[in-house]
Amino acid sequence: MTSLKKDFTSEAALQSFAASLGPQLQAGDVLLLDGDLGAGKTSFTKGLAKGLGITDYVKSPTFTIVREYRHGRLPLYHMDLYRLEDGGAEDLGLEEYFEGDGVSCRG
Repeated sequence: MTSLKKDFTSEAALQSFAASLGPQLQAGDVLLLDGDLGAGKTSFTKGLAKGLGITDYVKSPTFTIVREYRHGRLPLYHMDLYRLEDGGAEDLGLEEYFEGDGVSCRG
């Protein structure tokens, strides 16, 4: 597992960086995002979606747990797991996303 911590001066810089990762990602890759509410996790995911060639409107999955975006080079699974208790991802069958045909981005 590779860990990276970066600070950005603007939302545009954050999204540009995330978009640059898109071409490098492969099916089954999982990105774990950590940050407080409003830190930019969904902004990062918007940039990542662009880098994967996804043109759908990306919004926070806060109330749905997972949002799927399938119209790009790889599917993108955007997850908000902050409300789940330990083991909750397994209980919901989310491991299928982590080992699936796309990229999982979870915060």
